[in-house]
Amino acid sequence: MEKQADWGTRILALISVFFLMLSQFIWFMPLRSDAETAGDELVVRVQYYGEIGDKIREKARFSRSELEAMGASTWYYTNITRVGTVMSMAAYGPEVLTIIEAAGIDTGSIGNITFRTTDGYTRNFTVDKHLRAEKYYYPNLASCYERNEDGNALTPTEGAIDGKQPVPAILALEFGESKQPGVHAEDLEMSTSRTYRFCMGQSDLQEGRMTDPSDGGGDISSMESCHSIYGIDITLTGSPIKGLSLDLDDPDIKVGSMKRISATFSVDEAFDGAFSAEDLTWTSSDESIATVSPDGEVTIHGSGAVTITATAPDGTTAEIVINGIGEDDEASSETVEDDEETVIVENEEEPVIIETDEDDQSESDTEKRTDDMSEDKNSSDEEAAEEKTEPAGQVTINAREIILGDIVVEQASPQDELRARMAEDAEALDEAETYSREAAAGTAAGTGLLCGAGAIGRVIRYRKDFRPKH
Repeated sequence: MEKQADWGTRILALISVFFLMLSQFIWFMPLRSDAETAGDELVVRVQYYGEIGDKIREKARFSRSELEAMGASTWYYTNITRVGTVMSMAAYGPEVLTIIEAAGIDTGSIGNITFRTTDGYTRNFTVDKHLRAEKYYYPNLASCYERNEDGNALTPTEGAIDGKQPVPAILALEFGESKQPGVHAEDLEMSTSRTYRFCMGQSDLQEGRMTDPSDGGGDISSMESCHSIYGIDITLTGSPIKGLSLDLDDPDIKVGSMKRISATFSVDEAFDGAFSAEDLTWTSSDESIATVSPDGEVTIHGSGAVTITATAPDGTTAEIVINGIGEDDEASSETVEDDEETVIVENEEEPVIIETDEDDQSESDTEKRTDDMSEDKNSSDEEAAEEKTEPAGQVTINAREIILGDIVVEQASPQDELRARMAEDAEALDEAETYSREAAAGTAAGTGLLCGAGAIGRVIRYRKDFRPKH
């Protein structure tokens, strides 16, 4: 029974070890499904601290040849690992600060730097602690150290710090590495088939002083490097928004109307188009006059002036004053302008158009000018009629056209009728005179006189009836 129990315990122990090893394998397995593939290009992106939302933009993209042109050089490094050994590296590439500056980023405004890797490993770095601080390469450290009993720290021995050299933080385009004791960086061969790697030196060491395994960012410098890099994300202090302005085509808006305010952002080049009116917080100084929607659309409810304020996520503000215009306000704001008035006077043949100014011409002046023109026209008509008068007994009445709208009416003028009747009277007088000369009896003479008197009376009556009235 005891032997069976021992076998059962051993089996359970083996199963536990198997699952433990499997979990470690899964933990360190590259996250290929969620990560981008490392390639020749390096993408630099920027984002900002603060309440600007989840906005990150590509700032620059560099090819391998462009990175090499940034002063790529060969450097050697020694890093202390978490298990108390020394990792030696030979690396070729440009300085990370040079890459950042080539991307047009002010290194003085950098909060932290994150390398994006295909294995999902990320770690934040700072300019002062990791890129500008003095770090060193110790040529003899790989063969001059002792490990502690726990195997998580080492102590530099005599000669370990001799010949130390300051080294920069670089993005290695080519590198080789070894964790074997006694293997020095100068003896390593570099490979071009591996992905980009961030390399930095070791902090200052002292002979006889054990490294501190609890200081992950200090003595254990291997934790501060990473590989399989395809991009750099830089978080900046401050804000991408450098200015904000509001605009409206007409600030005078009628009550009941709606208009949208346009917002223009002045931002870093990489953030061009990243912000819109919906990213702003809109407020109205008097909601009884106007309210504003989250996207900047204003609705006018009453008359008066109101201030609309827009606040960007970083606190930048801009204002615009809008005037609500009611019906009473609109009526009082109307102005009377001098307009030209056209007066049309129609006579028997064609209209006469007279242009007057209300300030300079009175209504009586217009009537006088119209009457004068009518008299001149009538006189010319009479003179023309006298020239065209036919001999007595052969009078022809010529109809004139009077245009009334689109209708043409033909009728005889009063002057034509008068001339016809006068011609008849003249013929009667001639007959009376002839008759009176030939008549021998007084009765015949009296009869002729009576006929002549009647004709003369008709002429007087016609002249009176048809005389022009002034």
